[in-house]
Amino acid sequence: MGFELLKEEVDKGLAGRNGGIPMGFDRLNKYVGIRRSMYYLIGGLTGSGKTSFIDDAFVLNPVDWALSEEGRASGIRIKVWYRSMERSQTYKLAKWTCRKIFLDQGIIIPVNKLLGWTSKMTSDEHDLFLMYEDYMNKMMEIVTLIDGPENPVGIAKDLKAYALERGEIVQVDKYNKRYIPDNPNEITLVVLDHIGLLKTTSAQPTKKEAIDKMSDELRYARDFYGYSPVVVSQFNRSISNPIRIKNGDVEPQMEDFADSSTTQNDSDICMALFDPMRYKVEDPSGYDLSKLKDDFGAKYFRSLRVIKNSYGEDDIRIGLGFLGQIGMFKELPRRRAITDADYQSVVNKSFFLP
Repeated sequence: MGFELLKEEVDKGLAGRNGGIPMGFDRLNKYVGIRRSMYYLIGGLTGSGKTSFIDDAFVLNPVDWALSEEGRASGIRIKVWYRSMERSQTYKLAKWTCRKIFLDQGIIIPVNKLLGWTSKMTSDEHDLFLMYEDYMNKMMEIVTLIDGPENPVGIAKDLKAYALERGEIVQVDKYNKRYIPDNPNEITLVVLDHIGLLKTTSAQPTKKEAIDKMSDELRYARDFYGYSPVVVSQFNRSISNPIRIKNGDVEPQMEDFADSSTTQNDSDICMALFDPMRYKVEDPSGYDLSKLKDDFGAKYFRSLRVIKNSYGEDDIRIGLGFLGQIGMFKELPRRRAITDADYQSVVNKSFFLP
């Protein structure tokens, strides 16, 4: 049975059916990419933009591709099962809409303005917002967005129910079962943001035990259903250790993930977001950080490091422009190729437009 399954996968590859989904980041797509049965772990400190990054790379860019003519012609389909345990569904949809308006119109309507927290939208801005109802409805046909914390067992039950709505489990032989999806060309991403907010239970009374149980269930979803988990995790406070800051050794390491090492061990790909300006250290890749902040101190840079990559190169660093107002990232030109004009375009925001 085992080699037959391998031959089946090889045949799919030869037929072009194992291709991935573009992430919207050329270099990252080269080294990582979105594929079936991959476990992605993304870490960062509070405020590093890790949720915005996974939304960009694993939800919004892939969905835009899926809705495009190229995506529809590819035959590859995508579904996103998203458990937002930190932010409400309304907040996430607001941020996603603001991002889309900026990409299409070049107009920034911050979330706090869209929701009337600090100032009200103009009538023209409100009319513009209403224009995106159809787009967001199409997005939600692809994305199942659930808000609020849950425990690992509850999430596992929900994932099983989701899988059985889209396929069946068959008994292959005396010892083995197999999940057969209705659409073998569909890639399903399971996003958890973030895993440290899981509810505990009497069976898993500590945060570590809850995370370990959840990671075990995600491995099962990867290996049995063929799903691709995308897990967001916080870093612990060791990066803020005065000795590390004094030595300039604050770039994230595998050991900086908080609460449990199980997710790092279970994941196929582990990435970390880092804001060197926060610690007043130089960027490890050599970007001129003084040119990536404006006169008011707003920062437009994050460093992304691929710490672990089970099927490719690791210890890769990619400089990212970051537009925090709408939670958007874009790959910077390589450090040796970036120009002063490129730096200026990041700060004046024109860099982020298509």
